[in-house]
Amino acid sequence: MAAITYTLMAFWDTLDWTNPTSGADDDITSDVKWWRVRRGKDKELGNVTAGTLEFALKNADKKYTPCYAAGALYGRLRPWIPVTLTADHDGNSYTVYTGYISRISVYPSLSKQEAVIRCTDGMDLLARNMVTLDKDDRTAQNEGTALDALLTQAGWPAALRDLDVDSGDSIDYPAVYEN
Repeated sequence: MAAITYTLMAFWDTLDWTNPTSGADDDITSDVKWWRVRRGKDKELGNVTAGTLEFALKNADKKYTPCYAAGALYGRLRPWIPVTLTADHDGNSYTVYTGYISRISVYPSLSKQEAVIRCTDGMDLLARNMVTLDKDDRTAQNEGTALDALLTQAGWPAALRDLDVDSGDSIDYPAVYEN
């Protein structure tokens, strides 16, 4: 059986989270000590929670310490940096996780010397935005069109969507208020 290899990328040079740009330091796989992905529902009838990725990086050289001015990534370690975890198996690449840095914690003790980075996915962004529905407008639209309007209202960039807005049965969904 072929081995699975994982690649962890953090797009440090990205200035706008909606448009990730690559740089030379983006592949951080060799510095990973451990990682954990969580996503989905915590209960069968519960809400879908934001997916999270948490990983620890070797940090003896303080590369991943945000306030260390001599660090290689100084000034680039901040929230909303895009992160992806991919798995390669039998010549195919699979996206395991896509999200954004939400917190960086540094543990400088000699026994650890690591930075733990916590990430969240797009569900967190959607949960933080209030979307108002027009309960009186029962315009018939398909699921893709309704979801597109919801994402627009929540501030999700159109460039980061892959929706089929032209197919499917039309259902009476409440219209989303446009601001």
